[in-house]
Amino acid sequence: MSLVTETGEFNLIHRLASISSPYTKSPVIAGIGDDAAVFRTSPGMIQVATTDAFIEGYHFDLSFYQMDQVGYKAMVVNLSDIAAMNALPMLATVALGVPASYSIESLEDLYRGLAKAASENGVQIVGGDTTSSPVLMLSITVIGEVIESNIVYRGGARPGDSLFVSGSLGEAAMGLDLLRNEVDPSLLGNAVWENLVRRHLTPVPRLDLVRAWAREGIRPSALIDISDGLTSEVHHICSASDCGAILWESSLPLPVEVHTGTKEPRSPTDYALNGGDDYELLFTAMPDLLEGMSSDLFTEIGLITEKDVLIQRTDGTCEPLVAGGHDHFRPV
Repeated sequence: MSLVTETGEFNLIHRLASISSPYTKSPVIAGIGDDAAVFRTSPGMIQVATTDAFIEGYHFDLSFYQMDQVGYKAMVVNLSDIAAMNALPMLATVALGVPASYSIESLEDLYRGLAKAASENGVQIVGGDTTSSPVLMLSITVIGEVIESNIVYRGGARPGDSLFVSGSLGEAAMGLDLLRNEVDPSLLGNAVWENLVRRHLTPVPRLDLVRAWAREGIRPSALIDISDGLTSEVHHICSASDCGAILWESSLPLPVEVHTGTKEPRSPTDYALNGGDDYELLFTAMPDLLEGMSSDLFTEIGLITEKDVLIQRTDGTCEPLVAGGHDHFRPV
């Protein structure tokens, strides 16, 4: 086993680059090996870029994450942001902060996870940076592309639009609780436990929905990904769009695993509303716009209104929808 201090920065870059970018493909003109990546642009197309940090002890815990899972999820977090603009990802750069005690082999595993998530979603890793750090840290930048007329922002929702969410909610947050509390898989059943944990460790960016919209010629009016919790993201859309919303508790897509695994004091609804880490897409559109699409891809969960952000409970009563979920700077 070789340590970073024995190998050196440039040998480390060479070894990691051989895993993540074995070749250069169009539209890349120059990738790893120069001071910056160079790529072609297309007429009528615009590029979008996002950057997210993924920090040991804050975003992930190596007591239950494997190194390839760290790399995989760090990439997915950024790919989901590209999907949230109705764009498709193209290129990525990776800045890596590494404690000197880490082995080369563990970092190769990390890059295998990065490369797997990138290759599964049509992304090429074209460069980055490595430096010493007190904890393992990744900062990834992803550049995506979208036809200019198809880009979607948070601020496009209008009263009368329906509110939709892709997939299901609550599993990732519950999976994290299972891992943190070291819950025995046999207590829930191995299949249930594994699905909940998988949703936390290796989420899937909903680029399939972006591609489906493109095939059908559909453009949502507002769009955001669910990283910090559904309630928080609903408020983001309403704030950016200067509107209100009513969310229907009875329509939340709660999979059976969430009901099976829920323990006090958290309810299935709380996991769905405030759990976060789902990386599903929350979007608005006129209801008839989506009639031709498979209902397996998304669920209608509410309505955009003139003002106030409310939740209609299953008993029919309405109350303010409080923005919960994750806040990077909220005291814990």
